[in-house]
Amino acid sequence: MVAMRTVMATPTVLHSPADVLALIEEQVNAVRADPTTDPTERARTLGMLAGLALRAMDSRDLAARLEAVERVLKLRKDAEREKDNRSKRR
Repeated sequence: MVAMRTVMATPTVLHSPADVLALIEEQVNAVRADPTTDPTERARTLGMLAGLALRAMDSRDLAARLEAVERVLKLRKDAEREKDNRSKRR
């Protein structure tokens, strides 16, 4: 028979890949610190969490790249608008 443990956790809000990574980090540390976990189950769980962390990192990096592209496009649009305004004044 497996003993059931009740864990009272604070609510976690996941709004970004960084939030997901923080949660995964917390859980990786909890799994690694639990001496009662079967080594095979620990390895399987850590492997799954590592895979999820890599996907969250990819999402974080993609979001950062998209924001950079959007900033460049906005700067170009603003520069083009300023150029048009200058040419209309002449």
